[in-house]
Amino acid sequence: MRRMAMASPLSAATDERPDLARTARPPSPWLRGERLHLREFCANDLGDLMRMHADPRLRAHLLDDQPLDRGITALQFLVNISHFYRAREGLGIWHASSAQVGAGAARFVGWFNLMPLPSRGEDAVELGSRLVPEAWGGALAMEGGELLLDHAVDRLDLTRVWATCDPANRSARACLAALGFSERGEDDYDGRLGLYAAIEADHWRAWRRLSRRERLRAARTRRQRDGQPGDEESCA
Repeated sequence: MRRMAMASPLSAATDERPDLARTARPPSPWLRGERLHLREFCANDLGDLMRMHADPRLRAHLLDDQPLDRGITALQFLVNISHFYRAREGLGIWHASSAQVGAGAARFVGWFNLMPLPSRGEDAVELGSRLVPEAWGGALAMEGGELLLDHAVDRLDLTRVWATCDPANRSARACLAALGFSERGEDDYDGRLGLYAAIEADHWRAWRRLSRRERLRAARTRRQRDGQPGDEESCA
């Protein structure tokens, strides 16, 4: 995520003492899928946030690798994102959990986001995610992407949504293709080389009418035709 005029959720910690008392209790999910729930982050999520970012397998693929495995940085992130939710309604970085089955507790699987992407225009918005390695390859990235693309197009009335990833991350590139994104080339992203992709609202409205299996097949065919790397099996 990029730096903004207001405090960015990933900006450096300050000397201000965080007050998260009002956000200690997990809020109800605001977006629900078949296997995935999204809600706002709260103070109780500090441990999960730090553990996720302590895993070198996840951090190896991050373009904006902030030390969120450190307590003060993770705590400041929670403070910043709580303010961001109110300042930019409809945008944010959201806690993702597996949908509860029966009496079982929901399991933290990572986060999904829709955040400003100033490098691509004043109103540009970026779709992103990061999942704990235990959740890789289970189609959760696809489901979360579908939920947020629907939100971006149907509720926020965005005409285009951007995404970025590490050019070497074959799984991420394949998932973006299966979601209907078209690659737009490589460019700087917070000091690292990132791959940029975008999808137009009209294309998503047509693309989502296809089944996920049909979209995966079409994306595989297109990537093979264009000679682009990818791993569609990881998205299924």
